[in-house]
Amino acid sequence: MKKICSVLLSCVLLMLCLVPAAGAVDAKEYPTIIVAGYSSSDLYYNGEKVWHIETDDILSAVLQNIARIGVGLGELAFRQPKYLSDLLGNKVEEFCKYLACNPDGSSVYLLETWPADAEHTQFSYLYENYDGDHVHEAEIMADIASVYGVDGNDFLFSYQQDFRLGMIDCAAALDRYIDSVLEFTGKDKVNIFAVSHGGQTVAAYLALYGAEKNAVNNVVMTVPAIGGAALAYDVMSENIEFNEEELMVFIENGQMLESDINWLMKAQQLGVLDLLFKDLVHNHIKSVLGYWCSMWDFLPAEHYEELKAELLDPVQSAALIEKSDRWHYEVLANMGESLRACQDAGMHIYIVAGCGNPSITGLMEQSDAIITVNASTGAKTAPYGLRFNDGYKQAGTVCDDPSHNHLSPDMAIDASAGYLPEQTWFIHGYFHGMTWKDDYLVGLCKTLTFSDSLYDVHTLKGYPQFKYSTNRNYSVYAAFDKSEDGYWSGSDTALVVTNLSRKYKLRVASVNIDGADVRANVTKVIYLDPLESVSLPLTGSLPDVSLTTADVTVNYTLVGTATPVGARTQTFTIMNGAAPAYDENNPYAPALHDTAFDEGVSDTGKTVLEKTGLLAWFKMIVNRLMAILKSLRIK
Repeated sequence: MKKICSVLLSCVLLMLCLVPAAGAVDAKEYPTIIVAGYSSSDLYYNGEKVWHIETDDILSAVLQNIARIGVGLGELAFRQPKYLSDLLGNKVEEFCKYLACNPDGSSVYLLETWPADAEHTQFSYLYENYDGDHVHEAEIMADIASVYGVDGNDFLFSYQQDFRLGMIDCAAALDRYIDSVLEFTGKDKVNIFAVSHGGQTVAAYLALYGAEKNAVNNVVMTVPAIGGAALAYDVMSENIEFNEEELMVFIENGQMLESDINWLMKAQQLGVLDLLFKDLVHNHIKSVLGYWCSMWDFLPAEHYEELKAELLDPVQSAALIEKSDRWHYEVLANMGESLRACQDAGMHIYIVAGCGNPSITGLMEQSDAIITVNASTGAKTAPYGLRFNDGYKQAGTVCDDPSHNHLSPDMAIDASAGYLPEQTWFIHGYFHGMTWKDDYLVGLCKTLTFSDSLYDVHTLKGYPQFKYSTNRNYSVYAAFDKSEDGYWSGSDTALVVTNLSRKYKLRVASVNIDGADVRANVTKVIYLDPLESVSLPLTGSLPDVSLTTADVTVNYTLVGTATPVGARTQTFTIMNGAAPAYDENNPYAPALHDTAFDEGVSDTGKTVLEKTGLLAWFKMIVNRLMAILKSLRIK
């Protein structure tokens, strides 16, 4: 009898193994809709295209006005921006004539997107009939199509939207489009891949329709502007303070340059650009987009009321205000609960955000240079340039599991308070829209897009919640040999340095470690081939403490490039003992520890160097030399 029972039990277990787990589906059975970023869609008036940025058109306009531009640049050099501002601004107003909106948010001209239905926005149709015109994010979606197989473009759909509309209207339009795709394909669900403003649109759709209609399988929102954009605040408030070096690194990331040229901007002596853009925004740009409901929905919640009172007439703009108020106070205010309700209904929702950068146009908050971390993810963040103080305890307002570490290695982001703490990834140095410029990000996003069950940051091996960008423009990557990326414990015996370049040798000159009395020993000339790594032995004593930080700076030269000297700093959380008591009266500490330069140069000397634009240069060189001298003293 026991033998018969054993056989029957084995058969039952075998059958259970063959049955898919509850909630597990094959994501490749569903079509994928790409919801692209701001201004991606073409707009038409009476069948004529009135919005689409063509590089050739811009170049032609520049050449036609080259003499006048020269005059304007000459005046700008003497801090007189008006001539060049008016020249550029008049062209912008002329180019954007048909995009104007009335004070109530309605369009002055009756514009439409084209094409607007599933059949005519299928990737295969657009490639066959329009040479790829209207295809959004072609680089990303080519990879997504390859996962589907030979007929991958049949599974992809390019959503077109009027980006001037507010989120309430955008969500309704996306709802109609999803219905169109479902009808066209005969499927009951879709996958969605969203970028930037597309993420805000998708989040609005999920909040308003998602749980009720349950028509979505997987959602991946990359650098989503869910809670708004720093850039929108900087423009609407005229808070324009360009960070030229940050902008240059942004461009380098996009081009994946394997030669750092941002060092040319370290002096940051281009304040005339701020004058130009402030004049341009004040006299021209705001007249174009000042009544776009999307711009008001882009404003971060903490700045919305102030700017609304300053810039909108409560009578003339009553309809616009009503829609944007609903977005801010009914939908956005409850976004976390709405997204989690969609997950409870069976949807797999993921957020992939950039961090570690200020806004390139002024707002000094943790961001991907365009969208703040809080707006993208709902996470709690320290002010830019600061971190949570030693011993910080996670807020736990959404995830209160004490075994879950949702604190970033630089101790600047507390994801436990975010919309989806278990399904949100943060990449330090990931600039806005540069998703497919980083192998780690490509792998993560493709994995999430085709997840057959709901993944989380704890169990998805190889993709930790917090990661420093591996875009080749950063040249080097550092990690300790035994700990997870971003963390440092007493079990680590070496610092592993990797050359991120695909083309050039990298010379490791020295390593600075600030915040711990430990050295990574560089006792000889080290050259690394492309993608090669080296383990540098550690000497010294790591403090017996946790929840504090140390900064590791690798000083290097890319051989044969325009990079004379380079340095990359990564901050690590030390996890090596009891955490100190957190001082709630002093919640923040400086983001970076003092370096040899900070300790050795007087405040007067720093002020002089700052005024001459040489502070960043001298700091990098002095710290590099001090690290070399320490290495030479190693016996």
